[in-house]
Amino acid sequence: MPLKNFAVVNHPARMRIFQALTGVELSINQLSRVLPDIPKPSLYRHVHKMLEAGVVRVARTRHIHGIEERFFIAEEGLIDPADVFQPGGLEQFADHVQLYGSSVAQDLANYVLERGEPDLNNIIAREYTFYATEEEFMKVRQAICDLLEELQKNPPAAGRTKRRMFVMGHPLRAALLADQANSDAG
Repeated sequence: MPLKNFAVVNHPARMRIFQALTGVELSINQLSRVLPDIPKPSLYRHVHKMLEAGVVRVARTRHIHGIEERFFIAEEGLIDPADVFQPGGLEQFADHVQLYGSSVAQDLANYVLERGEPDLNNIIAREYTFYATEEEFMKVRQAICDLLEELQKNPPAAGRTKRRMFVMGHPLRAALLADQANSDAG
């Protein structure tokens, strides 16, 4: 299901909630432990708004002492390319990329701080820059996606930890600007 409502996800708290609920079922109480800086009433309000937009759903419920506890999970999906081409869509997409990347980086930083050590065997924070034609880049992109999609099929098992790999690839703006300046000067 494509995520069509940028306005719902493009909010710092909701982006973090969405990230926390990606592939994990959490109750509001559990979510408040994962995101202790967001007050519980705000969590309820944000999750409700996300439910209404279809960005998260109730994965399951359980009853404890007559009270229904709901567990939420993020709806998987891609941004509908048509939304990017709507009026204001490009700006909303840029906001989405910025918030998403910041949220992933914040999650990694919190993991490192909570452990009290960098845990270099279990994290990767690395940047690669390289020259590639459009065809070479598409080949690398597809190979990475194929490998990660295979790993996504792994069921939970002893020794397996749920992990995240956030991959971003794009032409370097500074290099493009330098190339343009060089061609303008020549």
